Amino acid sequence: MAPDAPTPPSDPERPSRRRLARRYGPLAVVLTVLLLAAVVATVRGPGEQAAAGAKVAPTGESQKVPLTYAQALADGSYADVEWGDDCDLRTGRLKIPSVYSPPCVPRLDGDNGGSTSIGVTEDTIKIVVYRAAAGSDLLAALQGMSDTPEDVATTRTAYLAMLQELYETYGRTVELVDFEGSGPADDPVAGKADAIKVAEEIKPFASVGGPGITSTYAEELAARGIVCIGCTAAVPDALAQDLAPYFWGLTPSPEQFVQIVGEYVSRRLLGRKAEHAGPALRDEDRVFGVIHFEQDPPVFTGVTEAAEAIGETIGYETKVTETYTLDIPKMPERAAAMIAKMKAEGVTTIMFLGDPLMPGALTSAATAQGYEPEWIVTGTVFTDTTVFGRTYDQSQWAHAFGLSNLAGRVPQEQQEAYRLHQWFYGEPPVAARNSGVIYPPLFMLMMGIQLAGPDLTATTFRDGLFNYPPSGGGPTTPQISFGDHGYFPTPDYFLIDDATEIWWDADLSGPDEQGANGTGMWSYAQRGMRYLPGEMPVAPPDVFGTKDVISVFEGDLITPEDTPPDYGERYEPPR
Repeated sequence: MAPDAPTPPSDPERPSRRRLARRYGPLAVVLTVLLLAAVVATVRGPGEQAAAGAKVAPTGESQKVPLTYAQALADGSYADVEWGDDCDLRTGRLKIPSVYSPPCVPRLDGDNGGSTSIGVTEDTIKIVVYRAAAGSDLLAALQGMSDTPEDVATTRTAYLAMLQELYETYGRTVELVDFEGSGPADDPVAGKADAIKVAEEIKPFASVGGPGITSTYAEELAARGIVCIGCTAAVPDALAQDLAPYFWGLTPSPEQFVQIVGEYVSRRLLGRKAEHAGPALRDEDRVFGVIHFEQDPPVFTGVTEAAEAIGETIGYETKVTETYTLDIPKMPERAAAMIAKMKAEGVTTIMFLGDPLMPGALTSAATAQGYEPEWIVTGTVFTDTTVFGRTYDQSQWAHAFGLSNLAGRVPQEQQEAYRLHQWFYGEPPVAARNSGVIYPPLFMLMMGIQLAGPDLTATTFRDGLFNYPPSGGGPTTPQISFGDHGYFPTPDYFLIDDATEIWWDADLSGPDEQGANGTGMWSYAQRGMRYLPGEMPVAPPDVFGTKDVISVFEGDLITPEDTPPDYGERYEPPR
């Protein structure tokens, strides 16, 4: 029996329409490389009954998922359920020091249903971890920014063991199976072949990570009934809907971030002078150019066309649109040609949507051609990180500003993944530089398993995540949610909801996301204020100023919204 009526958890819906920051970050190709690849018996189907005493939430087609503590509290049934000692009855979530801690669900009472889905047995849940093919061009280009493969594997295993102990898996153990890709990140033939091999030889419930750029890996797995988490980059929302419930993204879809970027352009940039460009352009009315990554099959083309259609209604027009593919040796040549066209057409403001390597070639080409436009970042593929920002031409990047989906930067030891590892094990992760990339897909996977209930299928996995309340609050904790909460026009299969305004301070010194000190850092406007769709203010960009600017959130700059519950140290040193 639960104790006398505890204080109800706070409303799971967003309590205030203007919140401060939150985070993680975009396009999965770099996620793949940095990874070096990341209760109750429920209704079994029509006509079958849930186990005695089961509390379920009716979300989905024929299956049901566990009722969370907040839902049981709301309907008055919370006292009839065994919630377990790890449930904090004040918050309705597990006793994990994180604002993203999953909601409590009833402890398993009885049989877990056995083999409920492909890759699932009474005792195990098989998960594939996809690793990028050895020797890929992108992997070579990022050498020095990643931990060793051995350290990544050790850290991933440690996080899984931590989550396995903390989360409810209904008597099953999650088993990771490594799989090395057969080709480069942008090869659709290799992506499809890899998916067929995974499905036919390994037969997992889900794949974590994938080829990165091509969507054929995710499409082929979905066709074979296998869940894919963070396994391809920049999947259009329309494709995610077609692949539902099998595809899950770690960062917003192109349509989702274009929705917010569109508001930023129309409300903050359009019809104003290019005041943050170099001297030759800053008194000109803004003329927009777009450079975006493209692949085969196309991803951004349809998004660009949709943005142009919306632009016609608000008076926005792109003067020049240029695309490129991820061909690293040819990047300098392609960059020079794109920059020459932008300059010839009088573009004052370049919006970039692509990978974190191309800006290096673009900014070098712009300097060589004596051209100093505004650079608008849109939060794609870690272009909004200080780690990569320091690799670009600093005379150009001094004119860079825009939006980021990433959380406000904190000292490395306060980052979510690093901090939880320290809390649980009493020591930092061995792959400390990339722990924040390794952890999120495992977090999403394990949360979906807990919230799905014992009858684990792709459908209950989806309905469980859709039952997760929007979470996050302040400048260093991004808002995350799934399903339909009114933020986007279609059900949300992607992790991040909002964005914050940033600008590059080329003279500022301090630590980057991996703890390395250097010069040049992203700074956050309005103390890291975050914006959901529809919340962007109508005002000039609040960048390159000195008021309410923060570059690293620490000490008193960490807001109460960002502060997780304190449960003491979980780690117990040996006696």
